[in-house]
Parts: sequence; structure tokens; C-alpha cells
Amino acid sequence: MMRRHLALALLSLFLFPVFVAAAPAIVILVRHAEKEAAPADNPHLTAAGCARAGELAKLLEILTQKFPLRAIFTTDFLRTRETAAPLSAASHVALTVTNDDPAAQALAIQGGMVVIVGHSNTVPKLIEALGGPAGIVIADDEFNRFFALAAPGTPRAKLADSTYGK
Repeated sequence: MMRRHLALALLSLFLFPVFVAAAPAIVILVRHAEKEAAPADNPHLTAAGCARAGELAKLLEILTQKFPLRAIFTTDFLRTRETAAPLSAASHVALTVTNDDPAAQALAIQGGMVVIVGHSNTVPKLIEALGGPAGIVIADDEFNRFFALAAPGTPRAKLADSTYGK
């Protein structure tokens, strides 16, 4: 059922005309998956988090049929890299680990799809920086939010907010 809702949200983006050649057609933003409690400063993913990371890779495999994956951005924390690792392995697109502004880096990529794996406090700011709405809140216990932003960096940017995984 969750995949059906996500598919409908993404379909609405596909029906939204995207004519922007100077930026990716779509940017996917997710918070890292479930993390271990320790060590507090840089934990690994839990078993549930690893499963969610696999679900993300499967979901995005569907999207890459329409939008070729051009880049995957993560922070240098284990939890973001481990969330993106299955997608990187399946797509053969290397992770770009950065603590600089991934929004600016994403907008410099032409066409296709860009994925950004961030944190509960950075994903909302990135959405806004890419032209999406302000005020999005991701709770500390929310690891399943999936944001797809069409026509990023333009006044016509359109955001689909859904969930993924079990």
C-alpha cells in the first residue's frame, strides 16, 4: 500500500512538465535510515536501517528508468553513507561525500536524477534551498520520509512528500 501511495505521488511529478536543462530534472532527498544508539557521534545503521536502505535502492531503481541517476550525495557520517550504499552498488554511481552545500552541487548537474541523503535537520533546509517549500519538519523517530523535488532551483519546483520501506 505504501508503494502505491509513493507511486501515485511520483506519477504526479512525471506528469509535471520538466524543461530545465541546467539542473537535474528531479532531486530525491531522504534522511538516513534507522541508526544504532551507540556510539552517539557516528553510529552504524541498525538491521532495520539496512533493510530500509535496500528498499530505497529498489525504489530508486524504478525511477532511474525515466531519470538516469547522475549523483548521490551524503555527509561523512556512517549512517548517511550506509543508507546510500545499496543504491550506489546497484547503480554503479559512486557516493559523493561532502560537508559542503550539496544543494549547490546538485543544481550544477544537468538532467537526470540526483539523490541526497541527509539528516532530520538538514533535509528540510536542502529542500528549501532547492526551491521547495519551507517549514518541513522531520521528527527524530522518522526514518521513512521520501521527498522528490521536480524542477529544482526554479519557480516551478514541485515537491512530493511520501514514505518508503516497512
